[in-house]
Amino acid sequence: MPDIPVWNKCDNKCVMCANTAAFCLNTTKDYALLKQAARLERHLRGAAAYRKNARTAGAWNLTGGEPTLNPEFLKAVAYFRRRLKGEELLLLSNGRRFSDPAFAAAFAAAARPPFTLGVSIHGPDAASHDQVAGVKGAFRQTMRGLKNLSALPGAPALEIRVILHKLNYRRLGATLGLLRRELPGCRLVVMHYEAEGRGARNEAKLAVKLSATAAAVNRCAAYLAGFRAAALYHFPLCLLRPELRRLARVSLPPEDRAYPAPCRGCAGREGCVGLMRPYLRRFGAGELRPLP
Repeated sequence: MPDIPVWNKCDNKCVMCANTAAFCLNTTKDYALLKQAARLERHLRGAAAYRKNARTAGAWNLTGGEPTLNPEFLKAVAYFRRRLKGEELLLLSNGRRFSDPAFAAAFAAAARPPFTLGVSIHGPDAASHDQVAGVKGAFRQTMRGLKNLSALPGAPALEIRVILHKLNYRRLGATLGLLRRELPGCRLVVMHYEAEGRGARNEAKLAVKLSATAAAVNRCAAYLAGFRAAALYHFPLCLLRPELRRLARVSLPPEDRAYPAPCRGCAGREGCVGLMRPYLRRFGAGELRPLP
C-alpha cells in the first residue's frame, strides 16, 4: 500500500532521515485535510496519486515529516480510519507529541483497529537517542508518549523501529533490553538504514556494511525471541543466522531492490530483499553468498 505523506515538517533532525530537502520545502497547504481526501479518492479511483510503495502489499502508511504536527492531524486520522474501514493503517511518528496525555487520548480514540503506531528508538538512553534525533530532550518526550499510549485501553498496537547505522548498531543489545523492560508487548522492527535524503548527505557519519549490522542482529537472537512479534528489514537472508531468516521481510518495492551475481541460483532468492540499490553502488556485493 502507498505511503501517504500527512505533513512535511518535523521537530526532529534525524541524521539518517530519508526525506529530501525538496520534500521539506513543499508548501504546507498541500497537506490540508481537503487536499488529503481528494488525493486519496484519486488513488482509490486508480490514478497514480502516491509515488512511494504504491504497488507494495501491506498497510496504508501515514508518514511525514512528523504527521502529528499537522494542525488537522486528529481529523485526518479519523478520516483515513473511516474511509479505509477494515484496512490496516500504520502511522510513522517520532512519538513526541503523545507526551501530552490529552493528545495521546484523543489519538487513541480516533485510531481504531486495525491501526499500528510505528515509532523509532535510536539507542538505549537519552544521550544516544538524542544524538541521532538531533534534538535534546527527544528521548524523554518519545518514551513518555509511548508510555502514555501503552496505558490507554484500546490504544493502537505499538511497533518500535530500530534503524541501524554506524552511530548505534553496536548498542543494539542494550536498546532491545530497554524496550523489553519499558515497553513489554510492543512489536519490533530492526532495519539497516537507507542512504536517501539526509541519510545520503550524512554518509560519512552513518555508512556501515550490512555484514556488520547483521552480525549485531545475529548476536541478539535471544533478545529478538522475547518480543511478541519481530521483523527484520533490508537484510539479505544469507547474512542472517538460519533461525532468524524467518523474521526477514521483503521490505522494499521492486524498483529499489537489486539481486547481483551472488544471488543467481540462491535457494532463498524468492523470499529475500536482496540489496538496496544505493548500497550496492556504495559497497558492492562481496558480502553475499548463495544459500544452498
